[in-house]
Amino acid sequence: MKSSSLCALSGGAALWLFAVPVAAQDHSHHHHTPSAPSPSEAVSVSDWQIHGHIRLDGVSIDQSGPRGGSKSFIAGMGMLNAKRQLSEHDTLELQLMLSPDPFMGKGGYPLLLQAGETADGVTPLIDAQHPHDLFMDMSAKLTRRFDARSSGYVKIGWPSETPFGPTTFMHRPSGENLPTAPITHHWFDSAHVTMGVVSAGYSYGPLTIEAARFTGREPDEKRFDLETPKLDSTAVRLKWQITDGIQAQISRADVKSPEGLYPDVDLTKTSASVETAHTIGKARLNTALAWGRKEAEGGHHATDPMDAWLLEANMAFNPQWTLMGRYERVHHDELVEHQAHWVAKSEIGVLRTFRLSGTTDIGVGLVRQQTHLPSGLKPLYGDNPSGTVGFLRLNRHFMRM
Repeated sequence: MKSSSLCALSGGAALWLFAVPVAAQDHSHHHHTPSAPSPSEAVSVSDWQIHGHIRLDGVSIDQSGPRGGSKSFIAGMGMLNAKRQLSEHDTLELQLMLSPDPFMGKGGYPLLLQAGETADGVTPLIDAQHPHDLFMDMSAKLTRRFDARSSGYVKIGWPSETPFGPTTFMHRPSGENLPTAPITHHWFDSAHVTMGVVSAGYSYGPLTIEAARFTGREPDEKRFDLETPKLDSTAVRLKWQITDGIQAQISRADVKSPEGLYPDVDLTKTSASVETAHTIGKARLNTALAWGRKEAEGGHHATDPMDAWLLEANMAFNPQWTLMGRYERVHHDELVEHQAHWVAKSEIGVLRTFRLSGTTDIGVGLVRQQTHLPSGLKPLYGDNPSGTVGFLRLNRHFMRM
């Protein structure tokens, strides 16, 4: 990574940090995911509990081979979470999450073996990760606790997440320190920014059942707007908190016309996963193992079921040093038109964190990526091309009255 690129990126990160509104420390995934206690602050403001968090990554990425590329950009999120106890049994939670992704450009960033969505409304993005929308979550959630073992909730979001799959990659403790999206993104968590969702859930002891109606169409290439909700799709998820450190889920979704380029194609998606959190001496280990399947119906683009596997691990040896890794294997039919191939990708990286204060830290990280391709794709990609990602991270937890 060139030093001039890092300087420009860190300067942009600082501007975003102070320009963006207060943002929340915890996305709603974290309420159900085994993870280390959050270092964020909370303050009571007129009976409201306020959490704020901004994380920004100045990233420089290089992907080798004929279909690779290089780019420097800023990614991350700003989140605001406000919670109020309405009564002895009822709690109201409001959430806002923003992303700087739209400012990286419509084409996103180069990422070998990634596919999904479009930059211009006409051409699919291939070997690139699309930018997420500026508004990633604006939601209200009302929770009622019936007794010591049972509770229920209703939630409305525009946009918000759909109860499908494991914890979204950017919030998943096993993968949140990796600065780029996984290639399994559109199998597990493409519905984490859904332009309209109404969901409800019921928990009894370690079990939680959730269901939702949501807008099946994924966000379009206009990343700064909000799109009209349709609530034409359905998702159901069952979670099991096996122990304090082990959580499993199985989920299914019937998705109406998710891709604007193929409006006559619907998807049925299935997912199962296990996430763990363990303390080993002074170290903290988080892992995730997930499987997903997409089945297309309708249109001439319909294909056989496409499966994906994910294995992730994040080992924080101490507050300064973290080692992270990810392995994915995907049956992909979007890299080459009308052809399906099994492809795989592995990543390993390290993050060095420096604490500046009780609310702010910076980190410097490096990730090495390696693709694993069948012989049929090597004429297009080269002989298992690789990637290098360097990033400068800024974390700030804070509160506002």
